[in-house]
Amino acid sequence: MERLNARLDDGFRFEHHTIRGKAKMTARVGLALAIMMALALGSIKEGAPERMRSLVRAPPQAA
Repeated sequence: MERLNARLDDGFRFEHHTIRGKAKMTARVGLALAIMMALALGSIKEGAPERMRSLVRAPPQAA
């Protein structure tokens, strides 16, 4: 649970937010969680489960 909270704080910038109201914050956090789950599912379906915890894809390395 702590890893999830840390990802929300750092990766989605909820640590220093300017959102006012519980309903707006609940909606934003819900969207962030949905995005995290969609990225994980997409990585698994793509055949790269090692990337399921990544928020962004690393740039390809030059040959």
